[in-house]
Order: sequence, then C-alpha cells, then structure tokens
Amino acid sequence: MSEEQTFPESCFASVLAVTADCVFIIKDQCIQYVSVGDEVWLNPDSIRGLSIESVLSDVILTTLREQISTAKDSGEVSKARYIFRPEHLPELKTLGLSETIWFEARLSCVDSDTYVWALRNINDRKKLERKISHQAQRDSLTGAYNRRALIPVMEQNIAQAQRYDGICSMLLIDIDDFSRINDDFGWDAGDQLLRQIVTSLYQMKRTADFLVRFGDDQIGLFLPETNHEQAVLAGERARRLVGELDIPSASGNVSCTVSVGVSSLSGPEDTAAEMMKRIIENLAIARHCGGNRVEGDS
Repeated sequence: MSEEQTFPESCFASVLAVTADCVFIIKDQCIQYVSVGDEVWLNPDSIRGLSIESVLSDVILTTLREQISTAKDSGEVSKARYIFRPEHLPELKTLGLSETIWFEARLSCVDSDTYVWALRNINDRKKLERKISHQAQRDSLTGAYNRRALIPVMEQNIAQAQRYDGICSMLLIDIDDFSRINDDFGWDAGDQLLRQIVTSLYQMKRTADFLVRFGDDQIGLFLPETNHEQAVLAGERARRLVGELDIPSASGNVSCTVSVGVSSLSGPEDTAAEMMKRIIENLAIARHCGGNRVEGDS
C-alpha cells in the first residue's frame, strides 16, 4: 500500500515561483499572498493585504463572485475570463498595469472564506485569434474583405433596414474581358490591376460602405442607407473611376472597363439571397449588352 505523499510548505512556494501564472490567495475578501509569475509589472508587496474591492472593478468583482460560487457549488476548479484595462483599474494602473491584458482564470476554494485564484495571460493567444480571424475574412491579394465576410454584413444591415423602414443597396463590379488582360499582359499585371481597382474603390467609398472581393474578377460594394437611384449613381462613379485607370506593366500599360450590377432592398420580405440573385442577374444583363455599363433593377 502506498503512503500519502506530503511536501513541506517551502515546496509549494517553489511551485508558485516557477509558474508563469499570476496566483492570488484570497482570504476574507483580502489578498493574503501573491505570486506574480510573468506579470513582472505587479509588485506583490504593494498589493498584499488590500481588499479585492479596493483593487478590482465592479465588473471583474461580479465575474469573480460568480466564479467563486461555481467552485463552491461544484467542489471543483472553476474557469472564467477577465479583461484587465488600466482605465478601469486605477489601483492596478498605479501599481504598473500599462496595457489591456486578457486573463484566463482558474479558481479553487480551500474553505468557505479562502480560495486560490490563478490568472494566465492569454494576450498572445488573443492576438493570434484576431490574426486568424482577419486572414479568414480578408482576400490575400487585395486586402479587401472576402465573400465569406459579406453575407453576415448584408443580413445584419437588411434586418436593421427592414426594422426601421430603411434602405440599402449593393454593387457588383465585374472586370470586362479580364481573362484577355491576363493573357495579353500576364498574371502579375492582372493582379496589379485588381489591387489598384480595390484601392481606388476604397478611396471612393464612404466609411460605412463594405468593400469585398467577391470573385476572381469581381468586386462587391455594399451600400447601407442608400436608395436605388443613389446606388446606380455610385455604380456610374465606380465605372468611370475604373475606366480612367492606366496601370504600367512590363508588357505595356493596362486599362479596362467594368460592368456593374445594382440592386436595392425591395421590401420587408426581401432577403440577402434574393437581393444577391437580382444583382447577379443585373450584372449578366450589363455584360450581355456589351459591358462598360451599369444595370439596375427594372
């Protein structure tokens, strides 16, 4: 039969000393012990003995009390996430908190009045998550949002417009004979043309407008709070703007024309899918009529 292992108290201090987590031992709502881990900005001597109410914000205290309650009820370690912002935590800001930190926290109750609260800095993970999310929604060639990012934006704006008796529209801009440009001037020239078109449209659009690379040779521009007449005029501006571009390349200057399909929200029963269907149909009409034109809803 194996005997229960016991460790001297100094061993636990050593364990805390080697962990990267910031660990608090809190008793009777006061901070009794702190091991700062990687949070070297925090001086444990300056915070030891303070009440948690004097250190933490109301929002953090609410989440912490819920975490304590969960740990007590379950008898297990409870988990939560916290955001420490210097502007919301003046006491910690005075002690050295200089930037926003995301923490993943684990809490274990020792008894009814004592618990161990371990905070793990996950800022690097959050930055990576944001980077991955950004890459998933952005076109790598042009930097514009991609088609995947468009639908939620359309659905949200359409729902809002229908709720408040508003309006919205969208343009779908297609480069005429883009395959010929690639054949005559090379793929690099075609890529440069796409990038320049996106840059020019980005400079033209309003802050609230949503620019996407919809397909290989198609750029979408979603226009909140824009009626059909205004959207057609925006399509004409885009058509003229692109037509004035003259992009130098190794095989000569590259220019192009575009066809533009336009559609607007048609009523309380309209959907993003139906609106997109009309846009594509209108674009097809513009292309079949020779290109270099804007076609809206009839």
